[in-house]
Amino acid sequence: MRWFRVLTLLAAAYFIYLAVGQQFELYTIQRETHNLKNRIAELEQANNAMIDEKKQLAAPAYVEKIAREQLGLVKPGEVPYIP
Repeated sequence: MRWFRVLTLLAAAYFIYLAVGQQFELYTIQRETHNLKNRIAELEQANNAMIDEKKQLAAPAYVEKIAREQLGLVKPGEVPYIP
C-alpha cells in the first residue's frame, strides 16, 4: 500500500509539473503574440506614413519645398537668405 501512495503522489506531482510548464509556455506565447501585434501596428503606421510621403514626392511643388527648406537649395539667379 505504501508504494502505491508514493507512486500516486509522484504521478500527481509529475502531472502538476507538466500542467504548470504548459501554462507558462502558453503565457509566454500569448505575451509574444501581443508584442508582435503591437509591432505590426507600429510598422503599418510607419508604412502608411511612407506611402503618403511617396505620394507627396510625386508633386514637383513639394519636392521644391523640401529642397529649399531642408537642403537650402536656390534656383539659378536667386540669392539665398539665411535667417
